[in-house]
Amino acid sequence: MTTSFWKDALASLPPGVQRRYAASFEAAERFEALLDLGVEAWGSAKHALARSCQAAAAHRLLPMH
Repeated sequence: MTTSFWKDALASLPPGVQRRYAASFEAAERFEALLDLGVEAWGSAKHALARSCQAAAAHRLLPMH
């Protein structure tokens, strides 16, 4: 594991329980990383869509000759 939160959480459990749940904590850490990536991707896509909509709206406001 690379995240201190998950390492500390696992270390706080009794040794017998640590062995039993180590794989679950590792999976949770991977899931958290994927969730973070998804949130970042959503934010970037939302920002790009907003810029695109603003550009289209500005284009519609230009006077036609």
